[in-house]
Order: sequence, then structure tokens, then C-alpha cells
Amino acid sequence: MRKIFILTERRADYSRFRPILRLIEKDPKLDYILVVTGAHLREEMGNTIDEIINDGFKIDYKIEMFLDNEEDSGASMVRSFSRVATQLTYILEDSKPDIILAGFDIGANMALTIAGAHMNIPVGHIQGGEVTGTIDESIRHAMTKFSHFHFASNEDAAARLIKMGEKKENVFNVGCPSIDAILEIKNDEQILKKYNLKKDYFILIQHPVTTEIEQVETQIKETINALNKFNYQVLVILPNNDAGFSNIVRELKNSNFLLVESLSLHDYVNLLKKSTLLIGNSSSGIHETSSFNIPTINIGSRQHGRLRPNNVIDVNHNTPQNVNPIKKGIKIKNSDKTFVNPYGDGNSAKRIIKILKSIKLTKELIQKKITY
Repeated sequence: MRKIFILTERRADYSRFRPILRLIEKDPKLDYILVVTGAHLREEMGNTIDEIINDGFKIDYKIEMFLDNEEDSGASMVRSFSRVATQLTYILEDSKPDIILAGFDIGANMALTIAGAHMNIPVGHIQGGEVTGTIDESIRHAMTKFSHFHFASNEDAAARLIKMGEKKENVFNVGCPSIDAILEIKNDEQILKKYNLKKDYFILIQHPVTTEIEQVETQIKETINALNKFNYQVLVILPNNDAGFSNIVRELKNSNFLLVESLSLHDYVNLLKKSTLLIGNSSSGIHETSSFNIPTINIGSRQHGRLRPNNVIDVNHNTPQNVNPIKKGIKIKNSDKTFVNPYGDGNSAKRIIKILKSIKLTKELIQKKITY
């Protein structure tokens, strides 16, 4: 039996790991070791560890990543990273996994990838090779170089991984497991009543861009001003806790929008399917909305360069330029136009599980060497 080591820091990575964990549970040849850290353990971020518990997964370890009353800065992000990295070395020594399954562009997963590479544990990385703006891109590409095999979400990303010097035979185009997760969710006809929403509403998710930290307050004000020009309810999912988030949260609390700290995957998917638009800079707008034919108004640089389905409308942070794209998005939604999602067909987790079971865990796999 192969033991697969997985760490989750926030709602974004858990939703992608969830369908993989489900399949590992059902497979007699696999087991998992699950570590929960970061925003999952913070009350102000919604205590999303409860969702993991409610889903029935065993949690083997917890790591307190953030301190109470810690400053909102890039430096604090680094200190949080170091706490996770230190604790992970002891947990890895204790649990002795066969494979580390790391993901995406999130700090705690980067710490895990670096620890695994130093400790000669094979590391598989989900969603490498994608292009975005901000610190996320640097984290993602760094994780690629510390990982030994790769689960790309599309052909574009797979080709880029090979251009980065990764061995072609260790790059697998499997799609994005978040598509698996959202397609599994059953319809909930009571969801609008639960959140006191009417038929026409927008969802707003705007995270801080760490390389533009001095501008985040102005940026969220521009978004709020644009949305206030429309007679639609706005449901806000509060941002992640990257540097600059407190300024965004403060401005949103001064708006007349409906705010939630976090949503279960069940509620998020059902609210997304019934919404008019998704607005902001979340990767969900790039990866997931096209599966439900919901237009995305993608603001700013955070997702710059990422492969886009045709439902995505890109704008900058200037209010006058935001209003017309929102009108365009509403028109698209009302036209019942359909879209193709280039990030997956709902079977990514099955492909990942097959590879986790079959990949040869040899010395050659963990001995990294660039191919050019």
C-alpha cells in the first residue's frame, strides 16, 4: 500500500484535493496522510477545517501556520512559510510517506515540496506550468523545480513544463481536479433562500495582489464603485490572507454587499450556478465558471497569462472600463450561450490516482536534472 501525503492550507486547495482523497479512500492499494494548516484553522477565515471533518476525512496532523494579531505583510507570509516548513520535516520523518502530492501555488504546499525534495521523497505537483501574475507564478514554477512528476491541467501547461526542462515522460496532462469536485455537487433549490438572495446577483471574489500591495485598497474601491452602478445584489466571498487582505476586507465591510467568510463547496457551486456573473480575480473564474456557462469579469493582473475559456472578459481596475464589460457579461448570461472548459472533463482525479499507483518510485525519478 502506497501512502500519499497531502497538505491543505485553504479552501482553494482543499476543493482540488477533495475528489482525490475520496478515490484514495476507496482504493485498497492506497492510503493518505492528511495535514491541515493555514486558513483552515483560523476563526476569522471561517474555520474551514469543519468542512474537512464534515466530509469524513481523517486528519492526521495540524500545523498552526499563522500567529494571532500578526501583521498583514509580505514578511509575515515568509515567517508563516518557515513555521510550516519546520514542522513538516518532523511530520514527514514520523509518517514516512511513499509519495507527496503537492499542489498549485500556495505557500504551505511550496514548503512541503521543498521538504520532500530535500528528504528524497518523490513529489507529484498538480497544476504546474500555468502562467499568472503576482507571487503565485514564482511559487508555482519554483514548486515545479522541486517536484519529480507533474499533473498538468491542460496541454498548454504541459508543454510549458517540458520547456522548463522537465522530463516529458514525467509530465501528465490530466486536467484540473477542481472540475471533478464541482461536477459532483448536487443541485440545491433552497440555496438562494439560505443566503437571502434574489434571482439576479453577482458573486465577487477579489484577492490581494502581493506585488501591488500599495494599490489593493484603491483596487477594491474601484470594483465596489463599478458594482454599485448596477441594481444587482452582490455576494462577496472574503479574500484569502495574502499580504494586503485586511485593506480589502475593511473596504468590503463598508459596502452594502452581502459578505461571507467562506463557503462550503456545496454552497459555492450552487450559488455559482445560479449567479449572473463572477467578478474579481479568483482562479475559480478561469478554471470553473465555464462549466456552468457563467461569464467571468476578470480584474487586474492576478490571472495574467493563464489559459482562458471564452467566457472570461478581462478588465483593469479603472471603474469606467469595468462597467461596460459587466454589461457585456450580463448580456452573454441572458443569451444562454454555452462554453467549453479547457481545464477538464470531471475525470482528472481518476487519472491522478492511476499514476500514483503505477509510477515507478526509483532513484532516477528523484534525481532531478534539467533536460537541456
